[in-house]
Amino acid sequence: MEILLRPIGYIRSPFLKNEDIPRQSTFAKEHKATLELLEEYRDGLKGVKAGKHYVLLFYFHQAGDAYRLQFQKRDSEEVTGIFATRSPHRPNKIGMSIVQFINIEENRIEFSGVDMLDGTPVLDIKPYVAELNPEDEERCFK
Repeated sequence: MEILLRPIGYIRSPFLKNEDIPRQSTFAKEHKATLELLEEYRDGLKGVKAGKHYVLLFYFHQAGDAYRLQFQKRDSEEVTGIFATRSPHRPNKIGMSIVQFINIEENRIEFSGVDMLDGTPVLDIKPYVAELNPEDEERCFK
């Protein structure tokens, strides 16, 4: 089975090198960037609102093809599996960040919480729904 994904837009970010990127988008509220949506997807923004949180799915375009299924965490001696981390070195190089949209003009979306490199291809935008991410997992899966 072949799966083809195409970018719907690109991130214009202040971060040009991996070492400059914050570890999590939720810890980077002071950092801002712009998502430039391709014109052909502009009509899909109907109903998207500034001030709300959204999930950006993107492609780690500079992560390289190498990955390991298990490795030692950098802040401990614990060995962990790739699917228990947010590492960009993954089998399919898909990233996810929760961001807050600040301003939307035509096909340009300014947002806070950027933890992506400049030029990062965006694969999808989804609304963030807090009720779908409860602190009590059991409550979610009743």
